[in-house]
Amino acid sequence: MILARGILLALLLSITSASADDTFQISPQVFASYQEYLKTIGSAKKGAFAVAEDGYGSYYFYCPDISCVETSYSQVALTRCQSINGKKCMILAYGREERMKFTVIAKRTELKSNDEILARVLPADRLKAYIVGNTMQGEYPNHRKWEEFYAPDGTLRGKADALGSFRGSYEFKNNTVCYHYQGHSDWDWCGAISLSGDEIYFLEDGKLVSDEFNTRWRQGNPDDL
Repeated sequence: MILARGILLALLLSITSASADDTFQISPQVFASYQEYLKTIGSAKKGAFAVAEDGYGSYYFYCPDISCVETSYSQVALTRCQSINGKKCMILAYGREERMKFTVIAKRTELKSNDEILARVLPADRLKAYIVGNTMQGEYPNHRKWEEFYAPDGTLRGKADALGSFRGSYEFKNNTVCYHYQGHSDWDWCGAISLSGDEIYFLEDGKLVSDEFNTRWRQGNPDDL
């Protein structure tokens, strides 16, 4: 989506502030992977968690046995992280010891009750006409692009940079559309869509989805997803 200028400025200032006190920002998806890593290694297993320099990619490597022979967990994690994400990676944690300060990028932004974005939310009939049989595409803050086609039978097909192709389904609930992704249940969510000219905004529970931007509508399935 194209963020309102004030919101975008606030996000940029937040990033600048984070840089000032050496606090690194990671995406909610990376944070979820980090929690999975901590749960996996428990209190005794060895491992390392690497994160891409943009905060939007990660990889962890660990020993499944507490009696493993010592190896370079950090180097393996870094090498694979960089190979998968195509970016320089850094070690966020070795074992359970965190090697850098970090914060999680906010996924949702509060809006004032009189904000025009809230006033322009599509009602159920217009939402269906806008979504069914058409495509949406956009970017994440790290400029990785995504695209989804919403087939009339309720299935969706998409692709994203560094992720490749994916599939799922969608359904309508009142004036929201709910997304379900095969093999990625943690991505599932329901949201409303607000239109202001050519600008598209996603909202969840009345909050602006602030980790996507430059979202636009494309008629039909122009890229044969």
